[in-house]
Amino acid sequence: MRLIHMLNKLFTRSLALSVTALSLVGCQLIAKDETVTANNTKPDKPLNVLMIAIDDLNNWGGAWGGPAITPNLDQLAAQSSFFRNAYSAVPACNPSRVAVMTGQRSETTGAYLNETNFRTLPGGQDKVTMPQYFRKLGYEATAAGKIFHHPRGQKAKPAVMSDDISWDYQEAGPTGTGGYQDYVNEQGWAKWHGGIAEYEGLPIIPYIRKHGIWGPIQQTDEQTGDYHTAKYCADYLEKTHDKPFFLACGIFRPHSPQLAPQKYFDMYPLEDIKLPDVPADDMQDIPNIAQHNWSSGFAKLVMSRPEEWKRAVQGYLASTTFADAMIGHILEAFNNSQYADNTVLVLWSDHGFQLGHKNRWEKFTFWKQGAGAPFIIKAPGVKPAIIDNPVSLIDIYPTLIELMQTPSKDDLDGVSLAPLMQQPKQAWPHPAIITYQQGNNAILLDKWNYIQYRDGSQELYNQHQDPEEYHNLAADPQYKSVIDKLKTFIPEVVIPQKEYRPGG
Repeated sequence: MRLIHMLNKLFTRSLALSVTALSLVGCQLIAKDETVTANNTKPDKPLNVLMIAIDDLNNWGGAWGGPAITPNLDQLAAQSSFFRNAYSAVPACNPSRVAVMTGQRSETTGAYLNETNFRTLPGGQDKVTMPQYFRKLGYEATAAGKIFHHPRGQKAKPAVMSDDISWDYQEAGPTGTGGYQDYVNEQGWAKWHGGIAEYEGLPIIPYIRKHGIWGPIQQTDEQTGDYHTAKYCADYLEKTHDKPFFLACGIFRPHSPQLAPQKYFDMYPLEDIKLPDVPADDMQDIPNIAQHNWSSGFAKLVMSRPEEWKRAVQGYLASTTFADAMIGHILEAFNNSQYADNTVLVLWSDHGFQLGHKNRWEKFTFWKQGAGAPFIIKAPGVKPAIIDNPVSLIDIYPTLIELMQTPSKDDLDGVSLAPLMQQPKQAWPHPAIITYQQGNNAILLDKWNYIQYRDGSQELYNQHQDPEEYHNLAADPQYKSVIDKLKTFIPEVVIPQKEYRPGG
């Protein structure tokens, strides 16, 4: 299976390269002066990278047809290769970011859980992350905000899981927003529920009891940590740099808690909030293993209080619009900079976010609402297009290599999306593969989302006919051939999960 995967990667790369420029044999290293860009032209100088990562941003933005007001994201999507059907490699913050930055799935790195530092796993110290790769080519790699699982932090010593060895420099600034203390009681639990530890027999773990809060804050934009991140990146883009750069900007909102300045809440009057559609019978065809996770008790508690549920939705929408405004600061500086025409801009979120969908809150599922992720690439010479094929965030690393004419790397699990950017309507044979804890996978190809759990139970959704994934088709015999085909893409485990924690 791994041989087939390698051949698929090689086939994809060959589609994008001019046959008159070079001949690929096996996994040879492609020299810079032999490669061509997506529009078959050679750049006069190395291209830069501007990466914008947003935490827990789902598909509610305007360009995705959602209710959130996101003018900056919408404009960028219209100017770019807009991957409207993209997925995280793992629907959890840390392993998703490890997958993006290493170009390898959990099965390859062993990083399945939020608690896992991939550097401490077998072979982890030898992993070459994206910023490390470009540094080896003479780039300056700079980060602000959350790129790996933790931002650098403001202490003298960088946070371990910010992976400081990846960077030339990390900005020691705040992230997110303030205002947290206004919404918790003396015990640290959210005031709106007071510290309820379970609901309908389902536990409500301390993390969500503390961070499941939402509301306006007294801070202005300029007083927030996310603004600090955006301003640092904007200032960086206004300067002249002697070397090509890899600049990564991490915006923390709309990650929990959903707190933002008052003006963003004013854009979503509570009486106008529309709650997510959660059919009462939606879970009847879901396998027992997926009936609930650690967030289900919290989700049911919120949904049992419709007015609080509205406030939660309002908080997520307000936080999304706040994040969009921070992105706008970065984009304004970028568009006005000397680098606008020689930089590949890539924007992504680590996964989606659920607000009651299938009795879930936040992420940690294989359904589109939890695993789907905004993903946009703006590259010189590539025409704007909407791409609806399922793709994975793990493809970012090989795609940048292709677009930027840099040496190939044969240990990546993803494939270059450069051919798809050039021909958006082509049939795409490469599925988006999702893992959440070892033995659980989803395969997304064409219109299908196939889910297989570690106990062998299954789900299958036709996303064209059932975009909300309400109807599990896995038990219908007429889809056996579809399932058999999709099963062949389930990845092999190279490094097993170190430990398993339910809900981890």
